[in-house]
Amino acid sequence: MLKKILLTLIIFTGLAAYAGENYLNSVVLENNDGAYSIVLRSDELAKVKKDVEAPDKMVLTLKGISQSPDLNTLYKNTPEASGLIIQNSGNNEVKIFVNAPGVAKSNIVFETPNSAPIMVGEAYEEGKIVWSVISIALLLIVMRSARNISSEPEQKDINKIIKEREIALYRNFQKEVESMPSMNYKLKSYKKHVLKGETIRNYENKLTRV
Repeated sequence: MLKKILLTLIIFTGLAAYAGENYLNSVVLENNDGAYSIVLRSDELAKVKKDVEAPDKMVLTLKGISQSPDLNTLYKNTPEASGLIIQNSGNNEVKIFVNAPGVAKSNIVFETPNSAPIMVGEAYEEGKIVWSVISIALLLIVMRSARNISSEPEQKDINKIIKEREIALYRNFQKEVESMPSMNYKLKSYKKHVLKGETIRNYENKLTRV
């Protein structure tokens, strides 16, 4: 069990180290029929926080990513865009300042070598699903280890079991005794029978005498 826990920690450490090598390689600001899109091309997905300061001003904060030394910025059909500034804040965090008409309603898309273009909302959902699966797996591991180290269930006291059986037998015996006919009942029946026989004989004697 200890080996499994150590293996899990090693995997998480490796993932964290790998996440530190995620680079933002280029940022594309494009306008399609009046709708802006900001395309972030990186090695892997990253967390994005969107802060709208005004309809034409927006700040994107990317976490778990660093600015590539060869970062490129591209503009497609955006003559009205007034600025696109990228700032490396350190600690695997990058901020992008965008100034363009209606940019607050723009779509944010991630493009990575290992996946198709993903909207930021879809990336958040995917991240939630991944962490949910990891949390459930860790919970199952903890529950299984706790079950293995738990003590055996407490056995019932043998004296208590014997006492309960004796009480049950005594109650059954009482029921059987109550259901049996009493001696008085038999004697009364016999007495009635004798009296009835004597009455018939007396009646016959009377008839013969007449």
